[in-house]
Amino acid sequence: MATFPLPFVPHLSYHSGGRRFGAHRDGGRLHAACDLIAPEGTEIFAVDNGVIEAGPYMFYHGTYALEVRHANFTVRYCEIRGAAPGIRPGVSVIQGQVIAYVGRMLRDSMLHFEMYQGNGRGGLTQRNNPPYQRRSDLIDPTSYLDRWRSNVLMSVPGI
Repeated sequence: MATFPLPFVPHLSYHSGGRRFGAHRDGGRLHAACDLIAPEGTEIFAVDNGVIEAGPYMFYHGTYALEVRHANFTVRYCEIRGAAPGIRPGVSVIQGQVIAYVGRMLRDSMLHFEMYQGNGRGGLTQRNNPPYQRRSDLIDPTSYLDRWRSNVLMSVPGI
């Protein structure tokens, strides 16, 4: 079984508010991820074995993104501060390996966690594909995160 992407389950749930997949955003678009609130610099783990496909590259408001092709899906780890040493396209990663660090966008620090089936074509952001403005194989990561959180032993109060 894959692992949760952070060393703890955030106190502020990715099931509610603007943090949840499908939450409404400006301009009628929908949120294409689950936001996992964590202190800036928190380690981000590869949820499964995989290969770095792209990144880190500029994502949004001074944060970066990293794309990893795992066996049965692709994850874009977003709003990161940067990649861990040695992480670059073409590098294989193992489940639980530190691949990046949580960044800060404007006022909040979080991991913006997007998942894709891995069978789509083109870039992951596709502004002309409403309502998420993402590639057509985007999937809701909520149930995956719920399963993987059983691997986490702690919750951080207030985060």
